[in-house]
Amino acid sequence: MLTARERILATLRGEPVDRIAFAPRWDLWLNAARRDGRIPAEWRDLNLHGCTRRMGWGIKGKQGIVHREIQEGIEVRKQREGTDSITEMITPVGTITEIQRLTPELVAWGITTGRIVKPFITEPKDYPPAIYVVEHTRVEPTYEQFLAYDAEIGADGIAFGKGGNSPIHRLMQDFTDYEGFYYQLADHPLLVQDLLAALERLVAKVQEAVLASPALIVQYDSNYDDFLTPVPIYRRFFLPDFQSFSARLHAAGKYFATHADGHHGQLLDLMGASGFDIAEAFTTPPMTRVGVAQARAVWGKRITIWGGLASSMFSAFTSDEEFEAHVRQVLREAAPGDHFILGTGDNVPTDAELPRLVRLTELVEELGTYPLQG
Repeated sequence: MLTARERILATLRGEPVDRIAFAPRWDLWLNAARRDGRIPAEWRDLNLHGCTRRMGWGIKGKQGIVHREIQEGIEVRKQREGTDSITEMITPVGTITEIQRLTPELVAWGITTGRIVKPFITEPKDYPPAIYVVEHTRVEPTYEQFLAYDAEIGADGIAFGKGGNSPIHRLMQDFTDYEGFYYQLADHPLLVQDLLAALERLVAKVQEAVLASPALIVQYDSNYDDFLTPVPIYRRFFLPDFQSFSARLHAAGKYFATHADGHHGQLLDLMGASGFDIAEAFTTPPMTRVGVAQARAVWGKRITIWGGLASSMFSAFTSDEEFEAHVRQVLREAAPGDHFILGTGDNVPTDAELPRLVRLTELVEELGTYPLQG
């Protein structure tokens, strides 16, 4: 019998396996269950990986840190006002401020970052300090930390090396937010280009650290989407970076994983041309409009789909019959199972009940022999 790691790597290589690889993500659920006492008493002293082993699941090591970024010459001040978290970044050329709102409901769901209600960049004067922050950020490898993390997982799964995000996505997520980006691009295109150029130089340093790291699988970028990053934006800003980095990853003998849990119906062709090896957290209907069969029809075997189980199907408002029908449908569409690793579309939600997770284990045991039946 293959180990979980052997099964995952064989799947990525396109080789036949004994059973389909199965490695979901469920840390949000586990954190919430610890807080409200839903986990079994014998699990209370176990970490995420220990609990995953108890479930009989493969470990999807999402926290493989291969580098860190250190800001120099910048003073960062943080304060709380009610549900708002206020961050000021003070530089010699000005100060920028971000406000995140973290409600009690988000905290209860295990969410640690709030909704951005005021991004760092809202007007032209914010660009010089933002560029200063980027240009005074140093990249430092953390390979020993990654090796220890991967060793703890061992044969029971595999660690992803965290490669961060592309320059354009860092601009959107770290400085303007998504909506603000489009206003900034329309109103101040030259300033956006200046900040993007600084981010490209920083990301180049990150990529060098990632390429030299011991990580075999590198996760890079996430959460692009038909609506937030439509085809013209993806083609202009995302695609060239993905293609360039993928070529370098492949030359270094590494797999390029990307976090694909959004709406991608219009982006499937461009994603197929991006050089990805793994579409991780792939999310199916009813949460999106694209299932495994539709993605496979476009990507063929170029991209291994890792995911398939829509997170909403784990929630308490979904019946047991609907849940089981969903699991069976995903496995039918994935048949015969080549370049397919069963997992979750992002995460098991916090309101799922443990018996449903146990039932998933039973279904995978029952239906997961390779080749899958269509």
